[in-house]
Amino acid sequence: MADAPTLRRRALVYAAAFVALAVLVQATDFDRLNSFAVQHLQPIAGGKGHATLNAIAEAVIAPGAASLATVVVLMLSGILWVHGRRHEAIAWPAALVGAIVIEIVCKLLIGQHRSGFWAGYGLSFDSSFPSGHMLRVILMAGAMMAVWPRLRRPLELWCSAVAVCLLVTGWHLPTDIAGGVLAGMALVCWARWVGAPEPVRLTSSSGASSSPGAFSSPLSSSPRTAQPAPDPARTSGSR
Repeated sequence: MADAPTLRRRALVYAAAFVALAVLVQATDFDRLNSFAVQHLQPIAGGKGHATLNAIAEAVIAPGAASLATVVVLMLSGILWVHGRRHEAIAWPAALVGAIVIEIVCKLLIGQHRSGFWAGYGLSFDSSFPSGHMLRVILMAGAMMAVWPRLRRPLELWCSAVAVCLLVTGWHLPTDIAGGVLAGMALVCWARWVGAPEPVRLTSSSGASSSPGAFSSPLSSSPRTAQPAPDPARTSGSR
């Protein structure tokens, strides 16, 4: 598991990559890539005669809805709180709030293919960047991994499946999905960084402290007291 400085660096790298992509989307709109995606990468989009496949793909995407993601993250936060992992329990809901803010602000400021999703909430945005579903799925998967680390591989496969389904159903353009992944990973790394154990200094009998990179762990064994070396005069006896 990555330590706190590594997680902080990763969060900054993902955030910087997201900002760079957002600027490029606003500046260029990736017309050729988007046109290619609409013509060739959305075979089961609505109206193309694959209703069953479209329904299956949308079922894969559905857990990324804002309402369901909120319920799931809050439940996982409660589990973390009960187990004494208070920093993580607060970090994941905070990351979800950040995800919602990022999505709304970007949709207000960045002009890309119109998305009708928010019309159901009485709102109209001129952009589909970034994919909110992709962002929230990444965030939910990160929170689930924090509670159940053994689910890492199936959760990664689910995230990949959601990305593919968002594309082939025509819900989002490739740059929307990439933006959701980058923003989601930045928030996941931030939440893990906030919840990472604090470095502790272990003092020896002489008062010198150990390396500040050492981290406390609930599974670490208790320190042992160093035994003094035996006195040769006593062990050998008098002759």
